[in-house]
Amino acid sequence: MTPFSPWHAAQMGAVITAMGFLGGLVMSAIKRDLGVRDGGLAIAGHGGFIDRLDSVVFSAPIFFHLTRYFWAKG
Repeated sequence: MTPFSPWHAAQMGAVITAMGFLGGLVMSAIKRDLGVRDGGLAIAGHGGFIDRLDSVVFSAPIFFHLTRYFWAKG
């Protein structure tokens, strides 16, 4: 069902986790420089929409391109 062996899945998981962390740092730095405050009101004490998606927006393209580059068929 998946193109990844257990070892490759662990490697991809580590890479995507690191990229998600870096995505959060990069987006926080950009928001801080621009003076954007995204405090959400849905759940008290949690960030807003941008704070929820910053790591996904950064790491999803990395996952896509790594998968396409290393596991593309044909």
